[in-house]
Amino acid sequence: MPELGFSSCPSTEPRGLGKSVQVRLASKFYGDFAALKDVTLTVNPGEFLTLLGPSGSGKTTMMMAIAGFTDLSSGTILIDETRIDHLPPNRRNIGVVFQHLALFPHMSVADNVAFPLRMRGVPEDEVRVRVRRVLELVELPAFGERLPSQLSGGQQQRVAFARAVVFDPPVLLLDEPLGALDRKLRESMQAELKRLQRQLGITTIMVTHDQEEALTISDRIAVMSNGQLEQIGSPEELYQYPATPFVADFVGDTNRIMGTVRTIAGEFCTILTTGAIECTGQTRHGHDASVAALVVRPEHVLVGQEVADVANRFDGVIENVTYAGDSIKYVIRISREDTLVARTRNVRHQPRLRVGDATIVGWRPDDAVVFVPMNSISECRN
Repeated sequence: MPELGFSSCPSTEPRGLGKSVQVRLASKFYGDFAALKDVTLTVNPGEFLTLLGPSGSGKTTMMMAIAGFTDLSSGTILIDETRIDHLPPNRRNIGVVFQHLALFPHMSVADNVAFPLRMRGVPEDEVRVRVRRVLELVELPAFGERLPSQLSGGQQQRVAFARAVVFDPPVLLLDEPLGALDRKLRESMQAELKRLQRQLGITTIMVTHDQEEALTISDRIAVMSNGQLEQIGSPEELYQYPATPFVADFVGDTNRIMGTVRTIAGEFCTILTTGAIECTGQTRHGHDASVAALVVRPEHVLVGQEVADVANRFDGVIENVTYAGDSIKYVIRISREDTLVARTRNVRHQPRLRVGDATIVGWRPDDAVVFVPMNSISECRN
């Protein structure tokens, strides 16, 4: 088993431990319920991929199947082109950090970290060296004799990470590892987790329902819903170019305006909303729905003097104002049926709109997406 070569001042260059993970046509049934439906994805060596979705989307089932704690009904899982789905968990050589960490309360930090090495029969001299080096990596070299109960939440998180990587696994699985931490500590640990992952170069798959966390630390995100993969891509791709209405709604805040298709011209589609307003956005391929849906992010909605000569330009009335520190959120009614949420920067000494104020609101067509029903595409292009 190769040494990691950690030092007290470790290099920021990736160590290259990670191996590819391939999931091919994975399905899992519980009676008639399909927790996974023919899911196929590839995680590249050294990549940080997050499985993101609401409760019941299949993300945890997928992670448990990779770890070996759940048997697939059909499909295969490979690490570095070697099939592992028939192997028990202890033979897959995968590191796992559980949501509740599962540190042994009666063992010291050093013994917790050493546990997977001793289970593998590593000589005690080598165990001590490896434990010391990995505790230096997580910046806890002086905490080896403490019990988990004597550590803060963030320190316990680092111990769990150290225990999961001390045996050089090619793949690390993280089951909502930061869910129990308060907001500030969670944000700090997100940066720390990414630093450690990059330094090791270990292939990492994290499960979370927290979209902000996924956007912050992932190389790519796989969005899941109802046991299926909705879209996989970089955080920017998912946020700026959602492939489905579900992804647009789930990843980040968004306005959704329903309507019927009027015209499709090149890459743009114009719809007539339920409030009898015509608005335009970039066309996305057809989806299974009876009406079109235009989505636009609140930060892309222009208000007042920001609305220059844009194609989507409407009169509106402020219905609600929310102060959020660095931003101001406005709810603006543009018709009897249609409202928009706009988020603007909070600039000192800049006049704020108040409830009841009339204003102009709009957005650029290339800042919005229109999901067009399949029948509308064929009708408009025939």
